Amino acid sequence: MTKPQIVVKIPPGSDAEDKSLVSALTDIVNTAYTKAESDIFIPSYQRTSTAEIAKFLSNGQLAVAYLQPNNEPIGCVFIKLITPTLGEFGMLALDPQYQGAGTGRQLAVFAEDECRRRGCTTMQLEILVPMTFHHEGKARLLGWYTRMGYELVKLGNFADDYPDLVNLLAGPTEYRVFEKSLV
Repeated sequence: MTKPQIVVKIPPGSDAEDKSLVSALTDIVNTAYTKAESDIFIPSYQRTSTAEIAKFLSNGQLAVAYLQPNNEPIGCVFIKLITPTLGEFGMLALDPQYQGAGTGRQLAVFAEDECRRRGCTTMQLEILVPMTFHHEGKARLLGWYTRMGYELVKLGNFADDYPDLVNLLAGPTEYRVFEKSLV
């Protein structure tokens, strides 16, 4: 069997009106995060909504991985410029059947390249790690980000940066901020 061809791109803002695309991406993100963070957040937590996905698409802040030749969305990553020289990616999510084949890395590299193209010299990402138990998925993710060149630069205050989400945490977490040079 040949490896599936995946194309990553930022779709036109008008794709925010495509209800099937918005719904598919919302489902992909929420499925991925429910699996990855079910014991970090309370059970009713949903990582995103159709309104948020539509907003990110409209603003050109969401890169989408499409399976070819049918242009089927299988994953996405949120991309944001924090300052003119600091970019950030987050909400990296893939349909479970495409995990482990390099598409996550393809999305992350696309986000880095896009921020570099926009003039960024540094890329940032954030990760929540539970403090009261070992989380195998987070340990794998931390190793993956480290291998990609990301270094821990600070322990943040989740309540300060995400006041609307802090009460949805299931227990104590460490909020870690990582950066990588893009030059």
